[in-house]
Amino acid sequence: MTNEEIPSKEEIIKNMTKHLQSHPEDGEEVLIRTYDLAFIKGKLDSKK
Repeated sequence: MTNEEIPSKEEIIKNMTKHLQSHPEDGEEVLIRTYDLAFIKGKLDSKK
């Protein structure tokens, strides 16, 4: 996977916003995943 294939943060947020407008029931899962990712990132950052 090259960097060109990875969407920018803005693209991801825009796509997620569109998705949640048509699938609001997915919001809770998105928040849980976001929390998990932030938690993991925090753990990794604290090891540096």
